[in-house]
Amino acid sequence: MFSRANIVPLLVFFSFSSSYVCGQNQKIADSVRVIYLQNNLPDTAKLELLRTLSFYEVRDLRLSLQYAEELISLSTTLKNDLFLSRGYLQKGNKQRLLGNMNEALDAYIKSADAARKARSIEDEGSAYGAIGDVYSLLHNHSSAMIYYNKSIAILRSRNNPKRLASAILNAGDEFRRNDDYDSALYYFDESKHIFELIDYKIGVAYSLGNMGMVYMKIGNNNLAEKNFKNAIPILDSLNDYSPICDYLLSLAKIYLEQGKDSAALKHASQSLTLAKENNFKEQIRDATFLLSEINQKLNKPEVSLAYYKEYVLYRDSIENKDALQRIADLRTNFEVAKKQVEVDSLSRQQKLQRIILSVALAVLLVIIGLVIILLRNNREKQTAYTLLRKEKDLTEQQRDQTNKALQELKRAQAHLIQSEKMASLGELTAGIAHEIQNPLNFVNNFSEVNTELINELKEENRKGNYDAVNAISEEIIKNEEKINQHGKRADAIVKGMLEHSRAGTPEKRLTNINALADEYARLSYLGLRAKDKTFTATLHTDFDPQAGKVIMVPQEIGRVILNLVNNAFHAVNAKAKEAQSDFTPTVTISTKKTKEQLQISVKDNGTGIPDSVREKIFQPFFTTKAPGIGTGLGLSLSYDIVKGHGGEIKVNSETGTGSEFIVILPL
Repeated sequence: MFSRANIVPLLVFFSFSSSYVCGQNQKIADSVRVIYLQNNLPDTAKLELLRTLSFYEVRDLRLSLQYAEELISLSTTLKNDLFLSRGYLQKGNKQRLLGNMNEALDAYIKSADAARKARSIEDEGSAYGAIGDVYSLLHNHSSAMIYYNKSIAILRSRNNPKRLASAILNAGDEFRRNDDYDSALYYFDESKHIFELIDYKIGVAYSLGNMGMVYMKIGNNNLAEKNFKNAIPILDSLNDYSPICDYLLSLAKIYLEQGKDSAALKHASQSLTLAKENNFKEQIRDATFLLSEINQKLNKPEVSLAYYKEYVLYRDSIENKDALQRIADLRTNFEVAKKQVEVDSLSRQQKLQRIILSVALAVLLVIIGLVIILLRNNREKQTAYTLLRKEKDLTEQQRDQTNKALQELKRAQAHLIQSEKMASLGELTAGIAHEIQNPLNFVNNFSEVNTELINELKEENRKGNYDAVNAISEEIIKNEEKINQHGKRADAIVKGMLEHSRAGTPEKRLTNINALADEYARLSYLGLRAKDKTFTATLHTDFDPQAGKVIMVPQEIGRVILNLVNNAFHAVNAKAKEAQSDFTPTVTISTKKTKEQLQISVKDNGTGIPDSVREKIFQPFFTTKAPGIGTGLGLSLSYDIVKGHGGEIKVNSETGTGSEFIVILPL
């Protein structure tokens, strides 16, 4: 995929915009339509024909959407979940192309549900990727990445490399649009590698072009130019001209920045000519604007003005889709609805428990009354005993129902606790991903540089220039040392991650408390930065050098530190959004060891905790965060973990000034 400002994400089956491909698809649709209109076709054959018609009909989107609706209707009648999933997927694709994002998102969600029922893992992965594309178009980065990652995880388990590489390419472009260039390059490089293995040339071209866009953004114009020039011939051979227009225009911008005005003029003109031949309005708009700038620099005001007038004409003719923002919250509403279902279920169980206990109490009172009556009336003793037995059986039945309700409640609580633990794992994963990307990027970059140096070494050796040979050899040795250094760094990070995720019952062992606190505080900061790039804060550490190693379960105490530091960052971030410009969000984590105990302190200068709330913060499910952001289990779990270690948590807080949480562990 390329220039997301101009092009929507790739459709699930990697259907690139190409006049040649569209023409071939339409021929297939016309041929299949003749077969479909024949009488006496079995319903199972109609399912596949309708799917083919909806997919390949490109001339009339409304007609294509009609075929998708017919496929959904017939699949529902036949109770065929597999084709129902594919019908909703095609409906979503057509609605997306028509600009109806709300309807597209609804169709994709239904496609994923139907695929799950049909146990079609590939179709479910494709639906998740399509949902990610919609959120990407709506500039909802966090939701887009949730579904891209779901799609990639599913497709990695299947033998369909084209779909997998397409999903990875889309996820990489989402990172590019959000200025996370390290992640973008990592994803683009993986997609290019997969496309090369299956000799899928157009996929290779798009991966190269996207990498060129990233290199251009980070100022590496040489690599950007190299990637663009490698991508353009491939796309030209496949008659896919839209991205060629973008890449030619990008080359023109590079040459203009380098002062190569004639080269910039040449490439911008080529882009405009190609865009006009294919009626690519957005590329015409961009090319005319750049040509206006170039001619202004070349002191050709009349030509510059003519191009600028043409730019304004095309700019105003392109439809403004600002209405799309109104459904940007649909994902949030969907997740809130799911959460509400869980909460409602828990409330119903608690209400049922209270009703059962009330009934049991009422029954017990009735039994007592009957016993009194029976004692007063000896003549009806036998009848009373019979009635008492029946009431006892009823009580036992009610008790069994009560126990069953309690078990259901415990399962619901365990589910929510597991969700909180997975949220903590998500925070760690986000931080670790950013930690490991840097050394891997260094390894890749120095390897590429060494390849170029070896070529230079061969050339200098052929010339007999041994001084240059020695100098280049030294550079190669230094680069190899750096590759080894950063490779070991990545290896250490991976080993640490495996240690954290180790299966089995956690065991207490000697743990360097200062290293543990520093690691989890840093991962908290990186995890929050991965979710919100506008987030910034100062993290101070004040570790007691005498703290040394302490016996504990490191995974559990690490989770406590992660929860406390996360809460501190949220508090200072909330205050930063309301405070004056001179406010500096600050979080301080410190350790202190005495003869009898170890103290871990997390202090912030955030919003503080009101007195009315302070007594409730360790209660399960209590939270002051907005719905969908917190479950209210973080501090509750932390309290239980510390208590399980024989320790306690103290809180000092002042509203508007900040808070301090102190974890005290016995030695």
